Amino acid sequence: MRGHLAFLADLIPADLFICCPRADGDLVAVAEARPTVRESFYQHSQLDQPLSRDAAAVYQALAEGRICDGPAGKVIGGQPMHQRAYPLRRGRSVAGILVVERNLYEELKHTEEKRQLYRTVIDRAVQTLLARSRTADLPLAPAGAGDAMLILNADGVIRLASHQAATLARRWGLPDALEGLAWPETFPARGELRPLATAGLCEEFELTGRRQAVEIRILRLEPADGEAAAIAMLRDTTELREKDRELAIKETIIREVHHRVKNNLQTIAGLLRLQMRRARNPEVKDILSDCIERISSIALVHEYLAHDDVGAVDMKELAYNMLKAALQGFAAPDLAIAGRLISSKDRITLPSAKATSSALVVNELVQNACKHAFRGRRKGTLDLILEAGEDGSLHLKVRDDGIGLPAGFDPEAAGHLGWNIIRNLVRDDLRGALKLESSSGGTTVTITIPPERR
Repeated sequence: MRGHLAFLADLIPADLFICCPRADGDLVAVAEARPTVRESFYQHSQLDQPLSRDAAAVYQALAEGRICDGPAGKVIGGQPMHQRAYPLRRGRSVAGILVVERNLYEELKHTEEKRQLYRTVIDRAVQTLLARSRTADLPLAPAGAGDAMLILNADGVIRLASHQAATLARRWGLPDALEGLAWPETFPARGELRPLATAGLCEEFELTGRRQAVEIRILRLEPADGEAAAIAMLRDTTELREKDRELAIKETIIREVHHRVKNNLQTIAGLLRLQMRRARNPEVKDILSDCIERISSIALVHEYLAHDDVGAVDMKELAYNMLKAALQGFAAPDLAIAGRLISSKDRITLPSAKATSSALVVNELVQNACKHAFRGRRKGTLDLILEAGEDGSLHLKVRDDGIGLPAGFDPEAAGHLGWNIIRNLVRDDLRGALKLESSSGGTTVTITIPPERR
């Protein structure tokens, strides 16, 4: 029942508590919920507080195992209260008490006939949830301050409609006075009613009109008769759907921008390839080739963003394609390099901006390995490893079994453009750490991206 308290607190509205007995016989509140649609009787939490022995109805419900009412009109904080205690049974014994404390001023809004109907509905709603919560533990979402409420009888006739329901009815072109009308002739007749899949205690529907939308939850009451059979809660979601539509349009525009950026980068890479073919200086050819690969790495990130989540990039898929492209583009024809991507089964993502920097780093590391790690060799192994740390960090490793770096090699002092790019991107943009390990058995470069940059 703990999960349903917030829903009931706003539905009734009332202060709700679940109390369980201690070894000394005192009842202690172990769960509570306060209404958001009106002021609570209490300024402070009552959790873990022993219930006063003056609450005779609650202790009576515990002792006798039946529903008990407290004295009507007891004043708490200047407000008249009605208290009702429902036993929570476990077999034949009583495991706890559900305490419902309503403000009697709420009843003054209605005629005596409607007050009696309201009391009946509240009682049936509580007992229905008490019975069904034994087999369904999915909590009911709380009602909102603007939610409309309708009480239906077994024939589907509206017996009672809240003020919010009348306001919502006007927006849908329905009469303000909904009471006495058949439910199918009201809101369902003004739009398309679509059931939603749910495993909860309520039946859920979505009603859509031309420019409006409403979410409907129906709680079936037990017993159901000509007086009361169901409670319908209606929430106007028109504004929310409009925002979703605007977000979808913006997302489509962003995808199109990424697609055009990718095409432009590929055009630039194509122009550089033409220039590279015309160049006669081998050094110029190497420089242009490096530039083409760097541009292609950035274009690959934009290609993913044009098709997948515009805010995140799947690093495993990106790394795999970059590794494959590098092996095809940089490995010498007489050199057989076995490339492997090693990672867990979990999806590893990075924000788009960080994915671009990571792609450039991976490109430089793989390119360096293909060009320099296997000199004088006919074959080798190149591993690209992605590991998610327990703290949320990302470890990106490029490992080869090549000849290793020259003795005394210091990337800080080497001054190569590739190492400068790697160092600047890792430290300045990714705010990560760079670790280099090398021996005659190969080289491993580890990039650690902290969790706050992911």
